[in-house]
Amino acid sequence: MLKKDGKVWIVFVVIIAIVLIAILCGYLFIKSKFDKMTYKELDETDLGIEINNDDTAQVNVEDITKFVIFGSDSRDTDNSYAGRSDTIIIVVINNIDKSINLISVPRDTYVEVPGYGMTKINHAYAYGQEQLSIKTLNTNFGLDLTQYVTIDFSGLVNCIDRVGGVELTLSQDEVDFINSEMTPENKIASAGTVTLNGVQALKHSRNRYVGNDFTRAFRQREILIALMKKVSTMSPEEILDLSDDILVNLTTNMDINMYKDMFLKLSGDMSTYLSNINSVQIPSTDYGYDNWVDGIYYFGFDMERAKQDFNKYYYGNE
Repeated sequence: MLKKDGKVWIVFVVIIAIVLIAILCGYLFIKSKFDKMTYKELDETDLGIEINNDDTAQVNVEDITKFVIFGSDSRDTDNSYAGRSDTIIIVVINNIDKSINLISVPRDTYVEVPGYGMTKINHAYAYGQEQLSIKTLNTNFGLDLTQYVTIDFSGLVNCIDRVGGVELTLSQDEVDFINSEMTPENKIASAGTVTLNGVQALKHSRNRYVGNDFTRAFRQREILIALMKKVSTMSPEEILDLSDDILVNLTTNMDINMYKDMFLKLSGDMSTYLSNINSVQIPSTDYGYDNWVDGIYYFGFDMERAKQDFNKYYYGNE
């Protein structure tokens, strides 16, 4: 399981970097790239969206764009089982305050999955793929998600190498964990600020032994941010070459034609967006707790506080 989790994350961070950064090359470039992805619609009448108050009023897509990333532990996303979504991250691109919010939802979060009762949130993907997963997020947290990107397991861990690695600051314990299964040429010499290659980043992204599963999610978001900044320094030709190998491995329901204005706004001030990234986990460990039910671990939490956090980071309301 750990091995698969890591592969999802390497693919995930590269994809999001391309989605957020490649607009520097222009809208037509992005449209041609998105055409390579598999498009799968959802029934938008059955996503559990019930928004009827001023605090969560929807805004124009060119002002705030929201979608959820699923990383499944199944290699066959057409299979009815489909695996569990061990990576769930909501991306919010805000063109009003020029920010990017990355919101991790822990996979063990104890929620009501419509039609299946209380269980871990990542089980929703196994039961009903993206349709039920998004409905579960919306009904539990009062969200209005309608769009997604799902990552498969195509073994694209070489992408980190192709961008020249990512720079992160590591503790000695983190270095020891990475080195524990590395060949001599891939061992890291010392703790501190280092550039991780693909194999090292893969190992780091699935580390939940130095810390816990929440620490792992934080590490994943760190890799994402480092990669976005790295890709932003690449030439259009380099991004083009990189994206051709990746986008064919995605499934989405996002219509790129809706986002022309968003792309133009992003490209006009990319440095501001990249310096204004918020990386958070909701529900937070500040109000979460270990919840054991019939010998199975779940991440319990204060629902009202979680909704307050989503109101801030998802809807942009203080």
